[in-house]
Amino acid sequence: MKDTASPSSPRVLRRLLQGLGALLLSGLVAALVLLALAFHDQPLVRREAASMSAEDLLRVKLLLRAADPRHPAPQAAGRSADGSALRVLRADSRDIDLLLNDATQRLLRLPSRLVPGTGSARLQASLEMPASPFGRWLNIEADLRETAGLPVLERLHLGGVPVPPALAEWLLRHELTRRGLTEQAELLLDMVRRVSLQPQEVEIAYVWREDTPDRLRASLVPQALQQRLQAHVRELTRLARQAPEPAPLATLLQPMLGFAAGRCGLDCPPQDLAAEHRAALVVLALHAAGQPLSRIVPQARDWPRPPARTVTLLGRPDFAMHFLVSAVLAAEGGGRLADAIGIYKEVVDSRDGSGFSFNDIAADRAGTRFGQIAVQDPGRLRAAALQDQDATLKEADFMPPVDGLPEFMPQAEFQARYGGIGAAPYRRMMAEIEQRVMSRPLLR
Repeated sequence: MKDTASPSSPRVLRRLLQGLGALLLSGLVAALVLLALAFHDQPLVRREAASMSAEDLLRVKLLLRAADPRHPAPQAAGRSADGSALRVLRADSRDIDLLLNDATQRLLRLPSRLVPGTGSARLQASLEMPASPFGRWLNIEADLRETAGLPVLERLHLGGVPVPPALAEWLLRHELTRRGLTEQAELLLDMVRRVSLQPQEVEIAYVWREDTPDRLRASLVPQALQQRLQAHVRELTRLARQAPEPAPLATLLQPMLGFAAGRCGLDCPPQDLAAEHRAALVVLALHAAGQPLSRIVPQARDWPRPPARTVTLLGRPDFAMHFLVSAVLAAEGGGRLADAIGIYKEVVDSRDGSGFSFNDIAADRAGTRFGQIAVQDPGRLRAAALQDQDATLKEADFMPPVDGLPEFMPQAEFQARYGGIGAAPYRRMMAEIEQRVMSRPLLR
């Protein structure tokens, strides 16, 4: 049979391939242009730990207390369709900005800024990316518009690239699912009914039902974490039954870290070992504070509860609590918040009579460093936990000496001697504390 193909077929095929190549090249060029527009060399938002001062934390604490339904409602606002009481919280826009930034940093590792206007707000954030020729910062800017209910997204830019709202909403849902935050987002949408935006004030109308606290706690502790916490609380129950009274922190910390290493295995990924460390620190911190785990995990009401023990560090229960709470905050991603909380507590103490104590801050800073190592370099803690009996973990391995550090200073004395937070004498004392912390073998 004769070949019936037209003599022009090779030319047609060649033109088709040329057209396809041009199309692919155009797509590649467009993608490169989009990347160049999306990524920047500098972040739009850069917020350090110092952006949340002790005074800021004090105001935020009062704000959260006002929102707590166990206290008198800030203002009644009628009832929702299902009969639940509506509450209205009015807050300074700076405080809402601080809370939002802390939430995005802790949950998303994303510094953010909220700039409210009249009936609108601009949300900005900066995501650090791996180094590339296009830049290492993806700057995000979204414009929100007030409605009769929740604000709606009007505009989103990823760097210099505009993103249609429908695509932006899909990306947000995808990211929430990827990070395991869908349940928290749905609960928030169920609670908040209206947001009013003004340059100096944000007003939030929300519903609080009887089951809201349990739903909140359950949403913040996924099933995998619940299983880890349950395993660690069982181990702590066993250890506490054998522990002396009072119980030095090192006698509980080393076996708990060893238990974490055993659950994970020698060849487990670092992120899995870090997750075990977080669980161990949470269980230890609540135990030292005399608080039940059911405060954060409702299901823990049916779990074993360790017998009460006074946990001490350098012979003092307050040092143990400072250390462990700061370690948990740092391990959960709030290192900068842990720094600020230690200072905040001392400012409040100087006002309510117990006084400002630099040795408490030493315990805070040591705990913060320990918590950071627990998740950033978990193998180091595993090695310390699995030492033989001749190399038992000692308090001096992770807690600096506090001799010579002033404590119990009333506010007037603290101001007179150190000039307040941020003054030169205060910074010198903080530098000395940091030097002491970094001198500890396990914290270097």
